[in-house]
Amino acid sequence: MPKPKRPNMTLREQEDAAKIQCYDWNAQHKEGVTVTYEELLGSGETIQTKTCGRAFVMCCEPVIMVEDVSGAVSLDHCTVVAEEAA
Repeated sequence: MPKPKRPNMTLREQEDAAKIQCYDWNAQHKEGVTVTYEELLGSGETIQTKTCGRAFVMCCEPVIMVEDVSGAVSLDHCTVVAEEAA
């Protein structure tokens, strides 16, 4: 679960926090893991999809590519549904 960002964080601190969140995500989840993605948090409208690669930092935000969505999406908007069997 992502840590809440403080409004008074510098860009360097935001980038560092995003790097840590990406590192943790990549350590815990394989590429192709099934997730639910919510475009607008709290809307209740989700799609179930799979990740396409590893998490990375873009504009001081932790993001990942997912199937059926154009462009990178925030890790904060993704929830893992199930891990693939090894």
